[in-house]
Amino acid sequence: MGSLDNMKRSLRPIGMYSLNISDNVNKELRTYSAEFDELTQDISKAIGECFLQTAEDTGLEVYERMIGAARDDLDLSQRREMLRTLFNVSVNDYTPGGVQRFFDSLGFECDITEDPQHYEMLIVPGEREYSPVEREYINARAAAFLPCHLTFTIEFRTIDWDGYDALEKSFDEWDALDLSWNELDKYEEE
Repeated sequence: MGSLDNMKRSLRPIGMYSLNISDNVNKELRTYSAEFDELTQDISKAIGECFLQTAEDTGLEVYERMIGAARDDLDLSQRREMLRTLFNVSVNDYTPGGVQRFFDSLGFECDITEDPQHYEMLIVPGEREYSPVEREYINARAAAFLPCHLTFTIEFRTIDWDGYDALEKSFDEWDALDLSWNELDKYEEE
């Protein structure tokens, strides 16, 4: 029911006003109702932005800023799912499964190997290529999430062993180049 019908229903029992379509009172009520209907929509939208399930614009942005994970490149459902996952991560989630859920919430497919004796974790991305901006974002989010005593490495490699094999160099030829792992990862044959 719109605000015009609501106002008319409230005034009818009083019996003082003629509410016919051509009467001035009815015209005035229609003018008010146009503003009330717009206000009602604005209030409904503002209330919707307060809850993660219904937020679409500023509400999502506020949640993302609060948790430090702005992702306007994702659609609404992916953004909501990422935020739901991040809000559900607790101090008890620093297990490989919990860390996997954290990275899944970022849209980062990876395999995680832990070395609990040395407090180290190796994170290897899936097949997808990540831009330098995405890599920086994922590294920053991981550094903010993972406990400070845990050393982690995210292996963003641009070439795999099959790629090295395709370059047709022997082990001695590779060794003679005297490259670090990072230099080797970025190696391109001239």
